[in-house]
Amino acid sequence: MNHDARIDLNRRALLGAALASAAVPVWSQAPAADAPALLKALQAGGLVVYFRHGATNQGGVDRIDWPRSRQRLLSAEGETQARTVGQVFQRHRLGVDEVLASPFARCHDFAQIAFGRVQDDRQLLGLLSQDSGRQQRIDHSLALLRRAVVAERNRVVVGHSSNIQQTTGVFLPEGGAVLVRPDTKAERGFSVLGELRPADWAALAQAA
Repeated sequence: MNHDARIDLNRRALLGAALASAAVPVWSQAPAADAPALLKALQAGGLVVYFRHGATNQGGVDRIDWPRSRQRLLSAEGETQARTVGQVFQRHRLGVDEVLASPFARCHDFAQIAFGRVQDDRQLLGLLSQDSGRQQRIDHSLALLRRAVVAERNRVVVGHSSNIQQTTGVFLPEGGAVLVRPDTKAERGFSVLGELRPADWAALAQAA
């Protein structure tokens, strides 16, 4: 067995252990997508839009210290998904506050293509990355979901499925987003409004 194969097996073992040990929330499904209603909520602003990066050119687990050429990169489909998201925000004049992304290329590129700007945030690295501080990354995502957003604007976060599922209980496809409203009265400090999958973003890009 070569070195890369051993690394892959070790990562698969870490994945299994993490999923087994994680206290995955029981609120595991977002409400069914009602794209027009969610669009109105985005227009009003004050939301956190937490994206999973777009479709990639390969599977598996990579490392942030790998060169870009070895990382999972957005495929042509993933780049199209990002452009479609950008079209929705422009077409419907959706306000955007900060745009934060995991520094992995697939997350950074998705945000850059969609919004034309991005601030890399190392605390958004996936929960299976080899960096220490897993609980700190969970707490950081929770803080982003709980912190109030400027009226008529929305906070955009682009990250990984492990972080999103652990903090919101929602498993997203690549290119999907969960919409969250910070709410100090809610048990978790935020309310999940719903999710928009790639097909929903494509429909909204064509909507009047």
